[in-house]
Amino acid sequence: MRRRALTGYALVFGLVALVTLTGACSRARQGEGVTPSTLGCEASAGTAIAGQPTPYTCADSDFRPGPHGFSFANWGGVDAGDAITTKTLVALFGAENVCVDANQSRCTPRPAALQWAAQMNQLLANGRCEGMSVEAERFFAGLTKLKSVDKSARTAAGLSRSNRRLVEQIDYWWATQLMPEVAAAASASRRLQPSAIVAAVTAGLRDGSANTMGIYAKPGAHALTPFAVTYDEPYFSVWVYDSNHPGKPGRVLVDAATEAWHYQSRPSPGAAADGGWSGSGPGGLEYTPMSVRMKDFTTPFSDNTGENAFALAIVATSADSSTEVDLRISGPGIDIDTADDGPSPEGMIVQQIDDDGIGRATLVYVRPSLPLVITPMASEKGVPVTVSIDGPKLPWQKVTLTTPARGALPMRIEVSPDTGTRVVVSGRTTVTVSYDAGRARLCRTTVTGPGETRVPTEAAISAN
Repeated sequence: MRRRALTGYALVFGLVALVTLTGACSRARQGEGVTPSTLGCEASAGTAIAGQPTPYTCADSDFRPGPHGFSFANWGGVDAGDAITTKTLVALFGAENVCVDANQSRCTPRPAALQWAAQMNQLLANGRCEGMSVEAERFFAGLTKLKSVDKSARTAAGLSRSNRRLVEQIDYWWATQLMPEVAAAASASRRLQPSAIVAAVTAGLRDGSANTMGIYAKPGAHALTPFAVTYDEPYFSVWVYDSNHPGKPGRVLVDAATEAWHYQSRPSPGAAADGGWSGSGPGGLEYTPMSVRMKDFTTPFSDNTGENAFALAIVATSADSSTEVDLRISGPGIDIDTADDGPSPEGMIVQQIDDDGIGRATLVYVRPSLPLVITPMASEKGVPVTVSIDGPKLPWQKVTLTTPARGALPMRIEVSPDTGTRVVVSGRTTVTVSYDAGRARLCRTTVTGPGETRVPTEAAISAN
């Protein structure tokens, strides 16, 4: 049963606070002075994981990738049997926000819901590491029962990728990273020093809170399931299940003195990192509490102000998995380029969706700060790009085009709650603009520049 919706800014700010390292000392909260002693690590001479010595053990959940991770690898592509569907949307948001009439026994999805699902499937085609990392941990922690997907399975390793119910659940948990509640917590954790992430993982493993990690570096981004923290001077090792390497543990090594980190999918002595998977300081490591994935979620395509407290939800994607899509956004107190690394500006949540270096899309939630001007950017020429926009005073709307060149696209999207959206096209680029003109009606217009078109406000549509 779907719980009562939680809305408002207090929720988002509260989620940021969740990333504070509950149970760790105040020095560890700030990523300072994190040592085996401050973390309460215990001597464990003579022990090893994946053949690597673990002289000190700080936390160990007893999860191991062999029995408790999936026996199949993370996969890309989407077909009818493993896509995000109306059923997924109803599970995430409730029938009242997805269906034209929530009282009907069979859900007829709103056009906005269908279009949102289509865009999410473009992202899902790049890989499912987030969903696999979350679901493996949930099975181990007993938060999801193995018998709910396979009555004969004893561990996650005994499950098959052909199991439709399993894939539905992996897709569901993958999609939670797109929710503003989860994105806010993950974004806040990326402001922490690597040693503070180590302290957070240690505390979470000890209290059994079933949390997940992410790594961000030059190759892209990747989700992992931490299961132990050990120390072998000068490195803390966060041992993880990596869905790209079934049955074999990997580790994130952190030097708390320098705040440098690197990842080894195949653990080996010394400081050798997998190609490019390394960094230092805040921004490269992410820690997402399982608790934020278990709350009610804001519906990104909702036109209900009681459901959606954000002024805008913006999603930029490409159907080509090798293309990165970013946004330049300017407005009152806002001037950002999502291609630049760094924390999100005040009043915004910026989430880059990337699966191990394959493709990248941009998701931005904006708290009330309108009007805005949005310029999409793409890393490749001749590829399809989609930008969808939604807010409680605006209809869901989508702009699609084929990129005429790399870089900033010859188009700007001017968004205002008072006058609606104005799409201005320069050059001879052809742009298609679609919008939800009612809970069961979709409007579409095409503009070949130079030219422009407008999408009315939700109030203007309702008045007709």
